[in-house]
Amino acid sequence: MSWLNVKHAMDLSPWIRIPLMWPEPGLEDVEEAQTPEAWARYFAEGLWEDFASENPKPGEVDLLTNILLMYAIRAPAAFPDFEVFLHLPHPREIPLPAYVDLVEIEAGEERKTALRGLTHADASYTVEPPIVEDFDSPHLGAGLRVLRYYQDEDSNEVHVGLRYAWRYEKGTEAADVLIILADPDAGRILRALDDVDEFARTIRISPDEEVDTWKSS
Repeated sequence: MSWLNVKHAMDLSPWIRIPLMWPEPGLEDVEEAQTPEAWARYFAEGLWEDFASENPKPGEVDLLTNILLMYAIRAPAAFPDFEVFLHLPHPREIPLPAYVDLVEIEAGEERKTALRGLTHADASYTVEPPIVEDFDSPHLGAGLRVLRYYQDEDSNEVHVGLRYAWRYEKGTEAADVLIILADPDAGRILRALDDVDEFARTIRISPDEEVDTWKSS
């Protein structure tokens, strides 16, 4: 069995990882891993310390704390069991969640078919044909990146979705790796695209004996 692993996840600026449970297993002695509230306060204060020269206005640290707390509680529910990372290059921006997980391969499913399905490369519900591009990873090899615009069923607004996928095979092990992002603001994703590409290239799979948690590398 292998685990997904983001290299140097703790220091992967401008990304912040949301734990999947509280307290986080293996980090019971780490204060910010105890509760969503402690986690949100820790990263809000830390991010504003990085931008101290901009002199945060009264209440801005509390505001960011509340925003991060909301994402800590709500974001994991969008794709249960996926790891969640927030792209947050500046404390006055709105976080952009990225969801990462392994997807079980169905028996006999070909790589190309699986990756196109996972990335919605041939989706008929989009407002224009998806933009499908090959995307190579130093750890996972050849994959796909798909950008698509679609109409949200609830709001009728046009949203933008971005997905990456690879097939991982080693010995008897095989799984597909999937990254999912979506936002109603196309500009938000397009501005973050270089950072997301860089993040995607850090995703790797490591044997159990090398990785205990996402934070250990």
